[in-house]
Amino acid sequence: MSNSKILVSGATGTNGRALIDTLLSRDVPVRALVRNIDSARATLPGSIELMQGDLSAPDSLSAAFDGIDKAYVVTAVQPNTVALFRNFYDAARDAGVSHVVKFSGMGAEVDSPSEVIRQHATSDADLRASRLPYTILRPNSFHQNMLWQAGGIATTGKFYLPLGDAAQSTIDVRDIADISSTILTTDGHIGKTYDLTGPESLSFHDVARIIADVRGAPVEYVPITQEAAEHEMRDQGMPEWSAHSLAEIQALFATGQYAQVTEDSQRLLGRTPRSFRDFATDHKDAFMA
Repeated sequence: MSNSKILVSGATGTNGRALIDTLLSRDVPVRALVRNIDSARATLPGSIELMQGDLSAPDSLSAAFDGIDKAYVVTAVQPNTVALFRNFYDAARDAGVSHVVKFSGMGAEVDSPSEVIRQHATSDADLRASRLPYTILRPNSFHQNMLWQAGGIATTGKFYLPLGDAAQSTIDVRDIADISSTILTTDGHIGKTYDLTGPESLSFHDVARIIADVRGAPVEYVPITQEAAEHEMRDQGMPEWSAHSLAEIQALFATGQYAQVTEDSQRLLGRTPRSFRDFATDHKDAFMA
């Protein structure tokens, strides 16, 4: 197992933070690339090295790669995501990084009806063309996304999503972090693209039944339209582009195209991925009144 320092971009986000915790638990030295050191220090472990930099400002990135052998990059969903990834690749190539692990999305295709998925496809292609040694991780949506609905479930016993009756093979963020850590610290993954799913495909009616069983109180999933979901997110203060792109990708999930269960997660983990019931049990308190 490699013990070289790993640079993690997107360190304060859901997946970046999970990876940092996993790497630290394995005694792997980590440097986090963050936009604001003070705010990051308030949320990240005190043992981690922080380096200030912004993916939208290429000149701010070179110092972060000093002494770095391997790097991981994930970005928030935003209009300029493709440019942010390109800036990271350029800095990594200039620094002679030996391995870049890129967080993408399942089904990344340039003709996808979802702009977010098209962004992933373009930035994946850019990485393949960059001459950098790479691994691309393409996970399905996350168990943890249900935590966005936890407040409503706790108070009303209901949640509303534009996902129809489709099933989806969501995955636990902690499993993605375990897989990412393994890929960053072991050999044999250069040039590979992995599609990551959980161990089962569930409809959100199934999800509601599992949460109800775990918390011991009824839960109802109420399907809504893409337009209603977008309107609600805007009303809650989400920027227009973000609300539209999130409702758009949820509409894609509602087609049933994301129900496939793949073998990559189990093979890379060396165990069965966490089920949604595992996740709900671990986060039971969030769903309780």
